[in-house]
Amino acid sequence: MNIIITGKPGTGKTTLIKRIKSHLEEKGARIGGIFTPEIREGKKRTGFEIIDIATGERGILARRGAPGPRVGSYGVNLETIKRVGIPGIERATRSADYIIIDEVAPMELKDPKFLDKVEEALSSDKTVIAAFHRKLIHNVKNREDVQIFKINPKNREIIYEKIKSIIEGK
Repeated sequence: MNIIITGKPGTGKTTLIKRIKSHLEEKGARIGGIFTPEIREGKKRTGFEIIDIATGERGILARRGAPGPRVGSYGVNLETIKRVGIPGIERATRSADYIIIDEVAPMELKDPKFLDKVEEALSSDKTVIAAFHRKLIHNVKNREDVQIFKINPKNREIIYEKIKSIIEGK
């Protein structure tokens, strides 16, 4: 069973995934995949990083005003997706117990191979725990091997407990 978390920006998708990751690590699980945290300068978001969970390798995914394919005011760095994002998912699919993908969103999808690797991970024998941009959930909603959770500030704790029980029931 794969676990997909979706919701509006700022509702806690990444925070929830980090809590699940910590819970799994406490149980001794090997975790792989990627995180895409914001880059902030003061209170202003200026971009996003991409980090391979297993190796710690990182790079700039997108920056406000940077060259590259556009998503809003951000320029996406395709080289970083190829160098960090795709290998992070491939490595996790080969050797992790659980695959975390935070997040599947328009920036990451500027490289079409990224979605191919996400689909390979979802079809593997590993459990994927992924955040999907709310406008991209259609890519997985008809799969029988996914359970989708729509997070909001009021149900975050309930969803965390539900996901923990799914994982522990494996």
